[in-house]
Amino acid sequence: MQRISLTPRPAPARHVPPPSSAGLGWALRTVLRDYLARADAVLATAPGGQHGYEILAAVSAGDYGTQISLANRLGIHRTVVTDRIDDLERAGMLQRHLSAADRRVRRLVITDAGRAVLTELSAGLEAAEEETLASLDEEKREQFLNALHLLARRPVVAA
Repeated sequence: MQRISLTPRPAPARHVPPPSSAGLGWALRTVLRDYLARADAVLATAPGGQHGYEILAAVSAGDYGTQISLANRLGIHRTVVTDRIDDLERAGMLQRHLSAADRRVRRLVITDAGRAVLTELSAGLEAAEEETLASLDEEKREQFLNALHLLARRPVVAA
């Protein structure tokens, strides 16, 4: 089955000047479009794509709790998380084990194959980030990322 990507495609390689009224939205969209095109290429072969990567990373870090709390933490619908976990389990990257504390709960365990894929994907995503931010020197890159993380951690206004 062919993977269909909803990720926006990058703008042409030529420089496109911003509209005269360009503000934060235009700048964020432009940078995000570039990064997502690069990240999508990295994640194209990963079972579960971006969601699969995020699940592997959370399970590897051991900070996910239950599958429902994992879904909430990642902002992914719980049925989608279950489907992605099924994909990762079929690919031999995760295993489900009964919890010793509560036999109704299945704990997720990353396999050696899952760790290897996670390492490879993480390196690819890091390269995508480096390429996206290549026009910034190290100091500006650090400032940009610190400011972006500060904004991302604040409470989100519901739509």
